[in-house]
Amino acid sequence: MRIRKLIAATAVAGGVLTTGLVTAAPASAAINYDCATGEVCLYYNSERYGYGAVYVQYDKVSDYQGRYFSTGRNGSSGAGVEVKNHAAAVDSWIYDKFRVYYNSKYNCEIACQTIAPRDTANLNSSVKNNNASGQNVS
Repeated sequence: MRIRKLIAATAVAGGVLTTGLVTAAPASAAINYDCATGEVCLYYNSERYGYGAVYVQYDKVSDYQGRYFSTGRNGSSGAGVEVKNHAAAVDSWIYDKFRVYYNSKYNCEIACQTIAPRDTANLNSSVKNNNASGQNVS
């Protein structure tokens, strides 16, 4: 009698476990970026709006055209949007200054903004949503 109860209890527990696995939500396929040393993160939104999607930059970029924001730890607002003319904030994790330019090819003729080493800043009105390139500067 005990054996039958044990087998029945085991079957019920196994069924509950299997049901839990089948109904569990699938893992998110989104990439979660966390800006790390040596990287600069550009965000779709400003701090006020929770930053949103992220573009992680490892080296200088002479033209943000063809580069896109991805879902990150601050959300998905702006994910899939081209970085060129859509960035609102910068999170610098480099030991040099980082400069965002209004024009492509690091041209500061119209406007640019320099971010201090290892600092986070909202872009000013001259380059917010008017950004075309970015690079480390000494």
